[in-house]
Amino acid sequence: MRTRREIGGSLISFLDVMCCGFGAVILLVVILNNQVLTKRQEESAEVRAELARVATLEALARDELTRLKTDIAKVEAQQAQTASQAAQLRQRIRDTTTQAQELQSRAQAAQSSLAATQAQNTAMAEAVSLLRTKASQQWEGGKRPVGFTGDGQRQYLTGLKLGGERTLILLDSSASMLDEIVVNVVRWKMMPPETRRNAPKWQRAVRTVHWLLANLRPGKQYQVVVFNTEASALIAGTDSRWLSSDDAAQMNAILTAARGVAPTGGTSLHRAFAVIDRMAPPPDSVILVTDGLPTQGGRIETSDRLISEDERKALFADAVRGLRKGIPVNTLLLPMEGDPSAAAAFWQLAIMTQGSFITPSGDWP
Repeated sequence: MRTRREIGGSLISFLDVMCCGFGAVILLVVILNNQVLTKRQEESAEVRAELARVATLEALARDELTRLKTDIAKVEAQQAQTASQAAQLRQRIRDTTTQAQELQSRAQAAQSSLAATQAQNTAMAEAVSLLRTKASQQWEGGKRPVGFTGDGQRQYLTGLKLGGERTLILLDSSASMLDEIVVNVVRWKMMPPETRRNAPKWQRAVRTVHWLLANLRPGKQYQVVVFNTEASALIAGTDSRWLSSDDAAQMNAILTAARGVAPTGGTSLHRAFAVIDRMAPPPDSVILVTDGLPTQGGRIETSDRLISEDERKALFADAVRGLRKGIPVNTLLLPMEGDPSAAAAFWQLAIMTQGSFITPSGDWP
């Protein structure tokens, strides 16, 4: 049997072994835990480094986004400017096209006017002979109640029918009587009445009436009517009445009234020719002072639409159809741009009514 000493020594040895093993385990755990902590610290450092890199990239991305937004704003501003310039160029192209069309229309009108003028020159050769013959005729005695002074020889217009017992003078007072050029007519129309009265073309028309009154024979009757879209005697209250060529006061009153007219509105030959039927007894001759074909008919239109040349010719033909038969119509046609058919139309009117047609020179009367 073993002794107590032997058993106690064996037990102590076993405990020593167990303690050594447990210590080894603890040492191993400590070593492994230290490695795990070191690895975690390294991983944490890598994560922090990665976060710092991501933050840097994010800052760079924000800067790049801001720059892109700025560039986009600049591009949009340039696009808006380019669109504005393109719109201006398109408008210039439209304006240029319109101007080219207007120039082409004027060129065509000029060609038509040239052809009409050539035809008129041929017809005027016959008129000159007639005018020279009538210019040699002497008037019956009597002093003129209204004088007229001017430069040059004016009596070539005695071819007009001024020798009748009753002469009706129709004076066009429409807006076209303000100037010979359409653009200038538009400018004059925008001016106040006191300015329009002094338009050179209208002043010439007034001088024409002055010349006609000065060349009326003594002891004859006459009336002066102004017309545009309406027609009325220059002296208020004398509509449908004849005046005496011996009354100087009446003639001076007519001239004063004519100088006070401010041309405006369209031209209605229907209204002008209707005066002929209202005169009792009817006139022996009619003197028409105008500058072109009518723009209005018997029924006056209030719209501002442009009227074509064919429509104006139709209005003229309709007005002529309503003329009283047997009364010569003598036309003094003042110049007007863009109305090439007027000369031929009024020349035919003179032939039809056995009157006369004259386009005076620029320095007359």
